[in-house]
Amino acid sequence: MDLTERDYAKVPFTADELRELFAGHDPREFLNPKSPTFKATGLDASSLSAEEAIKLMARDARVMKRPLTIVGKRLIAGFDKESLRKAFA
Repeated sequence: MDLTERDYAKVPFTADELRELFAGHDPREFLNPKSPTFKATGLDASSLSAEEAIKLMARDARVMKRPLTIVGKRLIAGFDKESLRKAFA
């Protein structure tokens, strides 16, 4: 299995890359409202539009759930062991 790794804290995604990455998904589901960086924004994740969420993630990747794992066409956020197990089965 080939693996491509990207430290998006060091090599941030552009807004266009995020739009492509989240195609078919609601980007707000990939925000981490528990992160100190997100909390510092004072924003409410549920009040953001999808485009606002993308722009926020493009400005500061620390507001995203980590890691993002892409297996085929599946996009998995965080350490969801069961989802990862199924994806790699």
